Amino acid sequence: MIALTTQESLVYSKSPISKESKFLCSPSTLEPEEFDNYIQQEYGAFWGTLKFENSLNNYSNEARPFLYVDDSIDLDALQYFMINEWKLQPANIVIPVLSGVTNNKPFKSLKTTETLKNGIKNAANASEVWFITNGLTTGVPQLIGDAFRDEISMRREDDAWTIKMKREPKKRKTLILIGIVCSDEIKDILDFKTAKDKSKMEVKVPRRKRHKLSLNSDHTHFIIIREKPIGMNSNNNFEIKPPVSNMGEKQLEKLIDSAESATNRFRDRFEDFLYQGISQQQLPAATTIPPATPDGNATATSEEPNQWSKNGFPMVCIFVRGTPGTIELLYRKIQQEVPVVILKGTGSAADIIAFAYEEISAKNYKEYEDSYLKVELSRRLLEEYSALKDNNVKRNEICDHIIYIVKKADQDKRKFLTFVDVNSTTSSLNYFHKYILSTLLQSQKKAMEIKENFQLEENLRLTLDWNLPDLALSEIFQHDDMKYSIPTDLFDKAVLGKKLEPFVDLFLDQEFFLHRYLTSDKLVCLFNEAEDREFFTTTSLEGILGLTRDEEKVPQDFVEHGLNIIIKRLTRIDYFFRRREMDCYAIGVYFGQTSDKEIQRQRIRAEKKALRCLIIYAVLMNRHELAMILWKRSTEPIQMALICYMMFKNLAFYYRGSVERVLIEKQAK
Repeated sequence: MIALTTQESLVYSKSPISKESKFLCSPSTLEPEEFDNYIQQEYGAFWGTLKFENSLNNYSNEARPFLYVDDSIDLDALQYFMINEWKLQPANIVIPVLSGVTNNKPFKSLKTTETLKNGIKNAANASEVWFITNGLTTGVPQLIGDAFRDEISMRREDDAWTIKMKREPKKRKTLILIGIVCSDEIKDILDFKTAKDKSKMEVKVPRRKRHKLSLNSDHTHFIIIREKPIGMNSNNNFEIKPPVSNMGEKQLEKLIDSAESATNRFRDRFEDFLYQGISQQQLPAATTIPPATPDGNATATSEEPNQWSKNGFPMVCIFVRGTPGTIELLYRKIQQEVPVVILKGTGSAADIIAFAYEEISAKNYKEYEDSYLKVELSRRLLEEYSALKDNNVKRNEICDHIIYIVKKADQDKRKFLTFVDVNSTTSSLNYFHKYILSTLLQSQKKAMEIKENFQLEENLRLTLDWNLPDLALSEIFQHDDMKYSIPTDLFDKAVLGKKLEPFVDLFLDQEFFLHRYLTSDKLVCLFNEAEDREFFTTTSLEGILGLTRDEEKVPQDFVEHGLNIIIKRLTRIDYFFRRREMDCYAIGVYFGQTSDKEIQRQRIRAEKKALRCLIIYAVLMNRHELAMILWKRSTEPIQMALICYMMFKNLAFYYRGSVERVLIEKQAK
């Protein structure tokens, strides 16, 4: 079985700590051992890996990294640890899960569970996503863990087959599922006393000790917080003293579900830390927006495309069932303008909030709110949480929170709540990632000028990563008066990526000029960087040119000394590609008269030629859908259709398999 790596090296070097940090000096100046000593002494930190028992005395499962630390840890120090010790890549989006621990119920049908798991896997595969949960084997955290386990198993099988066929394994997105839990909740499971090296511990989690509140082994990372600090230089004190509570007082909910529990307090602080840069809508000083050429194409992109992560991450919460405590947590998220996806139909708080939203949306006036809505909310809360019967103050507070949440849901053309009915839209749960990204885009504040361009580019990258062209059209390009230059690297990604052809069509609709993009060197790069070069290598390089597979990349002079030979063999057309002409068009040098009218004619002519060249590229790479999208834009559809037909027909001769030949000949028609 091939081991699967769930984390990769960070793309940038050590992250600087902010001025507000409690560090005595910048961590960039600290040696690793000095930093380790600091967080051990200051916050009683221990870290290492958790080994979960798979079967009796079998701990062969992949180890999961953990950090055990005081809940008062400086978050800059925590960030520095996650970057340098765990090697976490910056997230494109963070998805915290808000759900209760003690009132979970399974979904009504297995189909709902499986489709939601598929939606979660789609989100995890689309981009660098961090899921954050309570880390326990219960409810939605367990469901997400199951989805991750299925995805890991599928990846291993696929990689094993790929290696067996002597091919390179696919590059995949890193799976990140962070569990944050208080040590009091798992004190009967973990034993930190037996480890000798407190900074590199390996802690076994026996299967026989698992119970309802056990750690979920499918999480990729764990942050285990200690509610009561053990103090400076007290690393050997492992005794955990649970907080003293008044057991005679009737509690509304168990401490673990309370908004003021150690876990929820820390999560609230940590998630706000991750999000705060985005909420401030500040553009990093080092980030520059690529200037547009006279024809509208962006010439270059920022050297550091993920600058946004230095000021925070985009965030969308998932709310499932819930308790009075999670209602309060949701209230805080909405106050911070964090968008939320609520799974309606999961019961409890989620359904009560959905009811209130529908009522407020239908009848938005004060008298209705006082005379009916608050009364009905109180009734439903009492029905769901009987302990509220003797606590009118708390019940009224929760009602006020719910009304605030639903009123804040839609304002100033921004939307912070999205409801997904798990009972009536089961099939759409496969596209759960679309709801998440749509919620993020609809919640954003419209920025101005350079900030708007930066925000648009980041949003466009997300829709491209998640392959949601319809969302890009409806949420990004919906304004007729908006002018935005598509960066060339995004167009590269659309051309080269699998199933991203609709984005090519979308970008060309936004007046992306092909002749300013398609230089001879760019065309060579498109051939060399294509994800699947098997067809091109077999038919064109080996079959027509007689080259061997030893040459992995085509040379820089391939356009005139290789590509023209291929086109000549397939279509009998001489000198289809002219390198000098392509490069002159790309820098805005046109041949002929210099009048404005003549230059405009030359631009149109150059655009036609660039379109023809890209269609030829699509055919040679066996990209039928891309060729069709480009062909529909041709002003010479009959001529180009005949050329494509001849090429596909003749290329089929050089392909080995009879079945593949039939498919290629079918595409020619």
